[in-house]
Amino acid sequence: MLLAAAAWSLSGQLMAWGMSRWLAWPLSVMFDAAGLICATYARRAVERGTPAGLARLTLLAFVAVAGLLNWNHGHSIGGTPAAAGFASLSAGVEMLFELHRRDVRDEQRAARGLIAERLPHIPALGWVMYPGRSWQTLRRAVGVRLDLLDPVQTGHTLTAPDTDTRPDTRRRATVRSAVRAAADTVPDATPQDIVRHLSAAGIDTDEDTVRTVLADTMDTRPDTKDSRPQPHPVRSVRPIAPPGQTVADTVRTALASGVTDKDAVVSYVRRIHGQHVSADTVARTLRRIAS
Repeated sequence: MLLAAAAWSLSGQLMAWGMSRWLAWPLSVMFDAAGLICATYARRAVERGTPAGLARLTLLAFVAVAGLLNWNHGHSIGGTPAAAGFASLSAGVEMLFELHRRDVRDEQRAARGLIAERLPHIPALGWVMYPGRSWQTLRRAVGVRLDLLDPVQTGHTLTAPDTDTRPDTRRRATVRSAVRAAADTVPDATPQDIVRHLSAAGIDTDEDTVRTVLADTMDTRPDTKDSRPQPHPVRSVRPIAPPGQTVADTVRTALASGVTDKDAVVSYVRRIHGQHVSADTVARTLRRIAS
């Protein structure tokens, strides 16, 4: 309805300047259609997670020109009040699109688990009674948020959780060999110690993988105590973080559960959010929360 009213106002202004009706109406519709195309490109860019600056700038240009023409048309009909009302048609269309764009952006961030923590709520009475402390609190909170930002961001493709329960026959020879070599070198090492040694060597793995590889190694050795067939290893379901849960929330959960060792917290966070989580990010978050 807003677009129809804006097109009517544009055609009225064009006809007031002497353009014929059969040409004024198609031009008005084409002008609004061009703005809609720019809005569509901006929405698709937001959904892909790519920059939408050029599309939004072009849309703002169309809205500004349409608002100016609507203002002139309204002013010629009913003065300043009518001009403001007609110009608000284009502004209303832009406002509705901006609300839709922000809703799509927040939905995409929530799907990727990228919802940032809320800044601390400082009551108005705190600003009145302690303006300096309130400003310092807000400044430190923003600084911590900046420290947690990743300067090099890459797009991550969302995949459905792995619910396949068939026997897992896919093994990485490099990881299996590294785990077995570490276990043979340090016979008394725990899975956590093996994960730490492999991480120092640049091999990313977790404790569950180490336990699975060690169990497979033990299964291949002669067993004189129990001759019953051993079940095939079953691929575990890849855990995913609940919508809205951040790395900081997971770190707080680990601390509340009594997990205080840095390596243990890193392993816990990676089981929830995936192996792509940087250990430095977890360490910074742990230091911030612990302090």
